[in-house]
Amino acid sequence: MIVRAAYQTLCAVVIYVICAVAAAAQPTGDILGKQIESRASGALTLLGLAAVPSETASTLFLDTGQEGSTGTDFKAGQFGGGFTWSETFPLYLEGYLGWNRYDPVFVFSDGTSQRKTRAKWNSFAASGAIGWDFKLSENVVLRPLGLVALGVVASDITVGGLFLGNQLGKEVDFLKDGSLTAGGLGGALALAYNERWENDWEVDVTVRHTRMYLEPIAGDKDVVARAEAITTGLWSRLRVPTGYRAFGRPVRAVSEFSLGHYGGDQEEIFNTPWLAQVGFGGEIDVSETKIPWVTTGRIMFRYTQGENVEGFSIGLAVSF
Repeated sequence: MIVRAAYQTLCAVVIYVICAVAAAAQPTGDILGKQIESRASGALTLLGLAAVPSETASTLFLDTGQEGSTGTDFKAGQFGGGFTWSETFPLYLEGYLGWNRYDPVFVFSDGTSQRKTRAKWNSFAASGAIGWDFKLSENVVLRPLGLVALGVVASDITVGGLFLGNQLGKEVDFLKDGSLTAGGLGGALALAYNERWENDWEVDVTVRHTRMYLEPIAGDKDVVARAEAITTGLWSRLRVPTGYRAFGRPVRAVSEFSLGHYGGDQEEIFNTPWLAQVGFGGEIDVSETKIPWVTTGRIMFRYTQGENVEGFSIGLAVSF
């Protein structure tokens, strides 16, 4: 028994030494290449957060709780919406414009030493979707959609005197005053419920699963990256009449609750696999004013909570 234990211990030591030598023998360029590939994929993940449509399109401020963060390090905004063409031709069209800014702390290593540096990444994305409404009942619709997205992520990092000097070569070019243009394709499936009663109460509930793949389509040809944005969300809204009127029409109080699960690469940015939001606000009917096309206007204040993050958002919306 003692001999067997000694033999197992010797084998473990030999394997450890072989792995250590192999890691030490790995070229610095390979190590840095893998690091920069990881960062580029992170950039695409950031872009995915701007490209994937959100029912609660708004301006979001988050403290992601990352090491070295001193407060709100993620800011995002999105504008857009969707509509069904008509009851007789239930084609659904959707379009969104999104942006975000993320201030991560990067750790560069050549295998023997490390250096931390901060970056500021900005992403801008436009996404569109086309789908079809299959009416399951008077108030329930099943909606499959196809999505396409185009966006740019840029870094305004200042890399001053990195200890690795010229060894970084083109790897730094991506981060230092660089940008990456990417395209995305994906799909979504939504189940939507809406009902409005004669007393002017109204309820909306939507469950949606969205999956989008993003890859570089322009920029540095040496950058190899790919990101997958997967979001499953529950969104609900309750409108209640307040008894007040404005512009000759009723004013309604609005409350919201949403819960999103991030099964793709977004978890790395958010530092949480899920986000929950609770919101309150008001809605004014402006259908009898001279404002063209707009029927209602709404303002919402939301609190956001995740496993390791918290923040708030502000949303403005209009209906046509």
